[in-house]
Amino acid sequence: MDLVRVAILLLHPLLASGLLVWIWWQYSPSKKSHELNGEDRKTALNRHETNGNRLVWATFVVICIAFISRAVTSWREGEDVLTSLIPGSLHGYMGPVGFALLFLLARMGRQARNARNEGKKFKHIAMRHGRAADLVVVLVFLHAFLGFLYIFAVL
Repeated sequence: MDLVRVAILLLHPLLASGLLVWIWWQYSPSKKSHELNGEDRKTALNRHETNGNRLVWATFVVICIAFISRAVTSWREGEDVLTSLIPGSLHGYMGPVGFALLFLLARMGRQARNARNEGKKFKHIAMRHGRAADLVVVLVFLHAFLGFLYIFAVL
């Protein structure tokens, strides 16, 4: 077994595991935010917004690392690099689709923030953001499970 190949292929799952924890950490306090008041609520909300934007960029980086690791592995094995970038499993297709959903989720969050800051009604946008977050978290854990199974096929 080629250790360089294994290290390259495991880079994405290791970073994605950290991302999974971060997504759960980002998702959990939003359900408890109704218990906070005043300055504590504003601080928690600002932290949630900042981390949400960082999470989108971190997810983009982790997905890029997945594609780069596939390309490098194919190159090292003498296969066609461009062909290897086409996902060959449900897990591979779900990554970019999940990123698009996460991007839309963050966009909804920004819309809710902007409406709140402008003094407009924002509860309906915030509720849609929360429901979309519920869906994204379920899909993220499904994606992670499929990725766990996919590791055995790749290695």
